[in-house]
Amino acid sequence: MKIFDHPWPALEHAALTWPDADAVVFPHQKRRLSFLDLRREALRMAGLLQRVGVKAREHVALLAENRVEWPIMQYACAAIGAVLVPLNSHYRRHDLAYALRQSDAVALVCSRQYRGNPYLENVEALRGELPRLAHVICLDDEVQHSGEAEIFDGRPEDVAALLYTSGTTGFPKGACLSHRAMMMDARGSADRLGLDAGDRWTSIIPLFHCAGCIMNLLGCLQKGAAYVGVPSFDPEHMFHVIQDERCTFLSGVPTSYLAMLEHPARKDYDLSSLTAGSCGGADANPHVLKRCAEEFPMPGLSQVYGQTEGATLFTCPEAHDPLRWETAGMALPGYELRVVDPVTLEELPSGTIGEIQARGAMVMEGYYNMATATAETILPGGWLRSGDLGYLRRDGRLVVAGGRLRDMIIRGGENIYPAEVENTLQEHDIVEAVAVFGVKDEYYGEVVAAAVKLRHGITAAELTASFAGRIAKFKLPAKFYRVSTFPVTASGKIRKVELQEMARAGLLELLT
Repeated sequence: MKIFDHPWPALEHAALTWPDADAVVFPHQKRRLSFLDLRREALRMAGLLQRVGVKAREHVALLAENRVEWPIMQYACAAIGAVLVPLNSHYRRHDLAYALRQSDAVALVCSRQYRGNPYLENVEALRGELPRLAHVICLDDEVQHSGEAEIFDGRPEDVAALLYTSGTTGFPKGACLSHRAMMMDARGSADRLGLDAGDRWTSIIPLFHCAGCIMNLLGCLQKGAAYVGVPSFDPEHMFHVIQDERCTFLSGVPTSYLAMLEHPARKDYDLSSLTAGSCGGADANPHVLKRCAEEFPMPGLSQVYGQTEGATLFTCPEAHDPLRWETAGMALPGYELRVVDPVTLEELPSGTIGEIQARGAMVMEGYYNMATATAETILPGGWLRSGDLGYLRRDGRLVVAGGRLRDMIIRGGENIYPAEVENTLQEHDIVEAVAVFGVKDEYYGEVVAAAVKLRHGITAAELTASFAGRIAKFKLPAKFYRVSTFPVTASGKIRKVELQEMARAGLLELLT
């Protein structure tokens, strides 16, 4: 396979090697582009950006749901050397103002609106507060293209994208990622998962998320596979897309896989084209992944691990790895991992839970205009602090075992890792989904609480009894809350901070 460290030469190569093969497909728009089509459309969009005055290394924001223009914009920015700034499609006026101002975006390309969120109206109302934002282009207007662009001779080490973190607490930070980092990470992930020319990869993950615009899009680009996009996640819609487009790969998060697995209509669809895929998230449950692999079926489904600051994945198993559900696999080529004591930063022996850290060519350049946050996150020696808990096995495979460092519960001096309690509860037939978090306690400082989505009624005492002999008593939830839905981020991660706030305010139903 020819190696590329920049997406534009990779797209040129794909257009020559697989000119008529599907590159991107968006069934809801009835749009599909071959690699040759994608190159042509990207050049036309790049020409438009240059015509309005966008120059190399300037920042171009993109606010849109998953649609065919999304990858066109990504490659257009790469062609002219502009830095792509993908914005969360859930952003409202306040979030939008912050991101456009903090990123120093000179242009915004956006949908007119999506799901009642008036993108164009919001940005027009903010124009007076954004002196650097010189151009707004609406994808739903008739866009006058001006021919092909002048290609910028970019370097692999140039910053390609400024991706904002999920922002589950505080303001999001913009991670600056190079072309090399993004291409290397996508290539390594695609290699491990077994993606090949002719495969068709669909995903519930928004394209503004690193897994969407890096792992999915750039992985497909380098392998000659098709990316099949959906605007948002709905289990039955995903079944339709997989069946109708004969998708071979699927990416999602634990909540989406569980929703698909438990959906009553799943057996009405032919999902037999699926062969492999990825599931990311510290709350990935091995039992759920195994069931998906066997029942969809999609035998090559693997648990993966990474984050935006690392250009998506740190680790990924081979699609035939027998431990691909219990572990997140080995470090990708170009990465090295270690697990350290979160306080002393001393490296811990294999099998001991601590903070996961990574070092390598795919680590971000830093947070945009946030020197202090960058210095706190990238340590001397180049080690990236993930903020996630886990351990390395003797064979080098990573086990993401404890959740987020900030989510760790300290009860009377004892460390409790929410993921362990969640996985134990998830094995109960009555529990459809669960999130474990800490709540304040006068005696212990903190105690364990669990928000549970139940299939039918059960008492707190019965749930507690199900733990008997399985985990230490001090780890048992002191409180159970019944929920029908969970607050989630745009990428499908449960917002535990919000659950804690709701519990503190008495807004959750206490199970007795």
